[in-house]
Amino acid sequence: MKAIIIGGGIGGLTTAIALQQRGWHYEVYEAAPEYKAVGAGILLGANAMKVYRQLGIADALISQSGHLEQLYIKDYKGKVLQQIDNNLLQQQYGSRSVPIHRATLQAALLGYLNTPVRTGKKCIAVDETQNGVIARFEDGSETKGDILIAADGIRSAVREQYIGSHGYRYSGQTCWRTTVTMNLPMAERTVTSEVWGGKGNGVRASFMHVGGDQVYFWFTRRLPEGTPLTNDEALALIQRELSGFSGHMKEVVAHIDPSKLIRSDLYDLAPTQNWHKGHVVLLGDAAHATTPNLGQGASQAIEDAYALAESLFLHYAPDTAFRHYVAKRMKRAHKIVRMSWQLALLTNWQGSIAAGLRNFLVRNMPASTTKRQLDFLYNIEL
Repeated sequence: MKAIIIGGGIGGLTTAIALQQRGWHYEVYEAAPEYKAVGAGILLGANAMKVYRQLGIADALISQSGHLEQLYIKDYKGKVLQQIDNNLLQQQYGSRSVPIHRATLQAALLGYLNTPVRTGKKCIAVDETQNGVIARFEDGSETKGDILIAADGIRSAVREQYIGSHGYRYSGQTCWRTTVTMNLPMAERTVTSEVWGGKGNGVRASFMHVGGDQVYFWFTRRLPEGTPLTNDEALALIQRELSGFSGHMKEVVAHIDPSKLIRSDLYDLAPTQNWHKGHVVLLGDAAHATTPNLGQGASQAIEDAYALAESLFLHYAPDTAFRHYVAKRMKRAHKIVRMSWQLALLTNWQGSIAAGLRNFLVRNMPASTTKRQLDFLYNIEL
């Protein structure tokens, strides 16, 4: 059996590794002309690391990552609103959350593939055959397989062309991300804080050590979608909004090269029941794109990859395998989309009074509620 995987990002590469371990043939096609060591960082949740441990690659990733002891949500003055002990995650759920540069993660995943990814291959059409599927590419080439896995992101061309378009929802926030080269004090290397501004408006910022001398930074602000800002103007906005933040934030911002800022208006997909059709199935953001407020976008794609490979191993008929995969993944993925969307709305509250009330609610969340949320996110069965 042969799978065509459209999209060579984290979800697509993890799917290829999982299928490879189960004896499937596969081909991975990536629209970008080449892989570049650019981009920003990522926090792989303890749930994602449980998948990678099951696949036998967790230790190799950890050796190239940063190391976190504590994860916080704080206000801009440094007051703790919530705290997660990463060591406790390890004890309770068998794995911990791991910060790593996206390029490092991508390169590591590529190294596990027996079949190289084919880059510069933008899929523009999908056609069913009697026994499988044909993917057609912008350069005029095509390939045939038994199934096609669309792991090509929130703006999935496969989903739009073959399964149908679904509603994109703008969260009201724009995000800028980058990686800076600097040596953080040791005390700052083992903690990360998502810091919320004092006047709401979606102002949040964070930095974390992702290995070596690399520090991942991100910043969000409530803005109309498509607000025209150059990178220099964006950096000035970041500096202005974070000028009153306590701790090490301003020193990290001082290291930002504006030419390396990556801008994203933050959208998700309204939950849909249509994850597969015929011999084609959706995975990751193509199926259930979420805002990044829970830090679960890539982690959910990684869970998808394992669940889909397992379903295809257990069930020979694609439709049966796809229905098993959907039954395993849809309810959980949709709940995470909803939770993350609600958190985006919460951080969008405007004004210092509203922000103070928001912070009070988060700081005084019952411990039992927090425990239920952690159990839901990280206590997964594979």
